[in-house]
Amino acid sequence: MQRQYLLSRDDTQWMQGLSILGIMLMHYVMQTGQYPRVLNIVGSVGVAVFLFVSGFGINESYKLNGLKGFWRKRLLRVALPCWVVFLFRLPFADGFDPRAQLLNFLFIDSDLWFIDFIVRWYIVYWLVRRFTPRHATAALAGFGFTCIFLEQLMAEQAFSFFAGYMASRHYDKVKRWSRAKAAKTAAAAVAYGVLFAIVKSLPPVRPYVGTLPFNIILLNIKLPLAAALIAAPYVAPWVKRLRFVNWLGRISYELYIVHFNFMPYVTGYASVAAFSAFSMAVSEVFNRVNARLKDNRQITGALAALLFTAVCYTLACKYAMRATDSFGPLCITYAAALGAVYLLISGGKASAPSDPRRARVLFWLSLAALAALQSAVQYHFDPMQNRVDRWSAIANPLTALFAGEFPYLAETHLGGNASPFPVWMAFHIPFWALGNVGLSEIFTTALFVYSVKARGGYTAGIKAALLLGLSANLWYETAVRSDLISNFLLLAAFVNMLSCKGVTFGDRPYLLSAAAGLWLSTRLSTAFPLFILFFPYWLKLPAKKKAATVAAVVAVFCLTFLPLAVWDADSLFFAENNPFSLQSRQGHPSDTLLLAATAVAFALSWRGDYGRLMLSSAVMLVLTPLTAYVHSMYAYGNWTEFFSSAYDITYFDAALPFCASLLATLNGAAGRPGSPACKA
Repeated sequence: MQRQYLLSRDDTQWMQGLSILGIMLMHYVMQTGQYPRVLNIVGSVGVAVFLFVSGFGINESYKLNGLKGFWRKRLLRVALPCWVVFLFRLPFADGFDPRAQLLNFLFIDSDLWFIDFIVRWYIVYWLVRRFTPRHATAALAGFGFTCIFLEQLMAEQAFSFFAGYMASRHYDKVKRWSRAKAAKTAAAAVAYGVLFAIVKSLPPVRPYVGTLPFNIILLNIKLPLAAALIAAPYVAPWVKRLRFVNWLGRISYELYIVHFNFMPYVTGYASVAAFSAFSMAVSEVFNRVNARLKDNRQITGALAALLFTAVCYTLACKYAMRATDSFGPLCITYAAALGAVYLLISGGKASAPSDPRRARVLFWLSLAALAALQSAVQYHFDPMQNRVDRWSAIANPLTALFAGEFPYLAETHLGGNASPFPVWMAFHIPFWALGNVGLSEIFTTALFVYSVKARGGYTAGIKAALLLGLSANLWYETAVRSDLISNFLLLAAFVNMLSCKGVTFGDRPYLLSAAAGLWLSTRLSTAFPLFILFFPYWLKLPAKKKAATVAAVVAVFCLTFLPLAVWDADSLFFAENNPFSLQSRQGHPSDTLLLAATAVAFALSWRGDYGRLMLSSAVMLVLTPLTAYVHSMYAYGNWTEFFSSAYDITYFDAALPFCASLLATLNGAAGRPGSPACKA
């Protein structure tokens, strides 16, 4: 039988599990107003354990790897999950303070004091190991001493991290401790902590609450009491058979940063139990997603899943907050469900049946069901009652066009102006002839799903249909007959088919240049995915071909407007609300420069990797409206208007087809996009 050591991996996981349970229950029970004050000590002891384990773990890692990958690990394991939580909790906030959010992201004075504190220790540890490793112990002890002078929550934990570091530094001796010695040492430490807890409660001491002397007393309570938890799994190994506690240890970090969000919803002991269970379920999904973010093979898919979820979550929040005050838990449930679906479809356990015939039948059934549901939703709503006029911005100009009137002078059903470019209007002529331009959404959805099937097989097609079906954004766009998502479903299908056929810009520069000109005549924002896709190959062309292909793009784009320019150039180019001004009215020239530089960086970095291509395209399609909105909110100071009608957040929906393409084609546990099925 393998010998067990104090502070083994399973020991520390058990400690963290029991600690996070105590911290969460303390925070939730506190919200009820009536709670036993002893829970304050339980929570603080739990924090001491976390800091101790962090100090121990970081130094054990240093022994094995030095500082190699130090900040990458901290970024992916600590910072990134926190940033995700900070972003997802924004809709919960009563207001938005840019300075406060910046402090959150920099962990200077964030809403999670423990993370701020542990990040400071990380920084000091790295500096010490990098520049003065021979004096590491003295330097870390010195930093611990300075922490005594900080606010109470940090002061009482001034040496918890350092104690873990010291346990690691002398681990060769600690490992030889018997269970009896560990038990005696822990008992002595607990007795010491209890003594100071009694001193803290004495009437003569209470007036000093909040002062440095009182903080020193607290310093002698929390870490000594934590010794009981630190020694428990080694002294009494049977406690590690409590699988629930071990599981909590595995998700402890996610549970720590997640459960805070639901504290305002706790109203009584029944809700304590409900939100504790809810926090655990969300944290389990979050933990598994985070595990993939740390894996180089799976990080692209995990980032795409986060982006897909964030876009869907944002729209869900906008409309749920108008219906209920409990929109937070509802929308977080939705986000967690999307995360669970990503884990399911990318983990190799949710593949369609291995029988190709059965997979084919399921694919066509999925596609038919999606189209039928879209039709039902679309025809359920009267388009004239929609407060979104994208459909009539196409339908009314086409009606005017076939009546012999200049299309861009036609008003929408809400009295707005038309902005669709010529190719996009021409694309909608068949659907207009059928009496409903919104049918383009059903058509492009089906075409997109088919393109994913063509690239990744029937299983991938089923997954794509599932992802779109779970997107609240698709159903919103369908209900209001918006054409925006149709444009990018079609563009993503185009990219998928090029990938499927193995056609690159280097192979067909003039043909694809003409295609790019036509795409730009649908929406200007299609430029970014096309640029990322084509630019690396364009760079390899001879100088003359470079110039000729750029000229071809411009020429085709201009030719699509030529008939309209001949017809009524003044209305096309010089009207206040002409189509060009309407498609480019948001943002600032500086935004364009920033976006262009980002697009160049993405174009040069995807290097033939389909996953990076689709993720880069999706990120650009989110950054394009987001940059304009942030610039506007900064200029006008209306940070709290993000979910109002002033900002159309459905522009983020353009990213969804690219995320869905990537997620649907992930190959099992490797989490990497599969090879094109059509080339197999």
